[in-house]
Amino acid sequence: MRIVGIFLLLVLCWSTQAQTDQDLSTLVDGKDFPNPVFIAPDPAKPIKGWEMTNVSEEKVLKGEYPGDIIKFRFKGTAIGILVYSDNNSGIIEYSLDGQPWFELDAFSNNTEAKLKGYTLDKDLKNRKHTLQIRIIEKRNPESSGTSIKLRSFYFNKE
Repeated sequence: MRIVGIFLLLVLCWSTQAQTDQDLSTLVDGKDFPNPVFIAPDPAKPIKGWEMTNVSEEKVLKGEYPGDIIKFRFKGTAIGILVYSDNNSGIIEYSLDGQPWFELDAFSNNTEAKLKGYTLDKDLKNRKHTLQIRIIEKRNPESSGTSIKLRSFYFNKE
């Protein structure tokens, strides 16, 4: 697999979004993320296979093509993602710090996209980490597509 984009996002380069971090906190596990930091994916350069678009009046990074990898680097003890999930959503694989890949099915029966939080890993050592995400060809049998609409990365900053 080739890597087509790297996000080197720092806490200081947050994007303005329609929902506040306080509103978003209700979508994440408060036990694992007592003070989550939300980072909107807004790459400085286009990433092949991914494009910035709007969902529910918010900017999201949308991918539809299996295989292309995005990276997110962060320092913290837990990591998650906020995605808009609907009946066209696909399955991603994700890997943290070069470890084995795990699948996450973002499909839901909703015809309208609903924002959902997914904890990808917790109880991490408080150091720098690299999260890789890729869309895969396999999809939920009920899904009409493989689309992923990434609204935010979130992590604990210690």
